[in-house]
Amino acid sequence: MKKTQINLLIGFMTILTGVSCASDPVKWYKSGTSQETFNRDKSDCEEALLSTGSTQRAKDIYSLEGCLEYKGYTAIPLSSQ
Repeated sequence: MKKTQINLLIGFMTILTGVSCASDPVKWYKSGTSQETFNRDKSDCEEALLSTGSTQRAKDIYSLEGCLEYKGYTAIPLSSQ
């Protein structure tokens, strides 16, 4: 892996950690979807986010949540369960 890719990955993971700690935890739901399918879809979304670049415009347009919603998932706050 190139140093630039590693730095981007570290930055992305830092942002994800900060966002996940700052927001209410959610469970993603899509009728008829297995955990394996969800894991694959989530991984695809994370890879897509890494390939969008690090510009502010890319960050404003693309998000893990938006990608999962586009794939048909609904976020259910864990506090409502």
